[in-house]
Amino acid sequence: MEQILTIRGKRFPISIPASSQAGDGAVLGGHPLYYVIKQPNATAHYLEKLSSLFVGIPPGQTVFEFCGGIGLVPMACWDVMSPASWISVDIDPSCAASYQEPRATAIVGDMYTTPIPEGTDVVICDFPNNTLPKMWREEQRAALLRRIAEFRPRYWEITDVGYYWIHLANHWPLYEKQFGERPTRENYHLLFDRYMRENFGYTVTKWTVGGGAQYFLMEAVC
Repeated sequence: MEQILTIRGKRFPISIPASSQAGDGAVLGGHPLYYVIKQPNATAHYLEKLSSLFVGIPPGQTVFEFCGGIGLVPMACWDVMSPASWISVDIDPSCAASYQEPRATAIVGDMYTTPIPEGTDVVICDFPNNTLPKMWREEQRAALLRRIAEFRPRYWEITDVGYYWIHLANHWPLYEKQFGERPTRENYHLLFDRYMRENFGYTVTKWTVGGGAQYFLMEAVC
């Protein structure tokens, strides 16, 4: 079985194992194949937004991707980036078994302990549940971000779903305590940039919104 995702006007066929077909309960919500099967248009929209960040960066970069899933991000980004190599790590072995991008390499591992390969130019953190408060409230995640910042990749992408929740008043105190101001959808990217500058020495150079999240591409502050 195949599912077609249309991204930037190009059709991408996704191979769906027979055991994963919709309706048999084999693929649970949260698994990348679930979204491909159940929400193909939303999945394609998300990938189009994320891949737009990399338009214009020099070709030939080496890429390391956390939470690599089934390889949808390299599939969507390959023609945009023309990378020299791409390695994806994911803790779920079933993702590697269903990996969609043959030009990339999928490895199974814990993102908190898997080392970033030497020579990596681009680090992608397309975390499915990331928010800015998680980045300072969860020590394990904060430690991972410190490790990436110390590695000093040329480009660093982080996905943040918090943009879609900051209209809820119960979220405001977390941001107000950290930044001294209330978050809005208009200033969220500024707060994110401020946090990354002050804590990791990276600044947002491109950002976009859509597909359930806000996406940031950053470069090191000189």
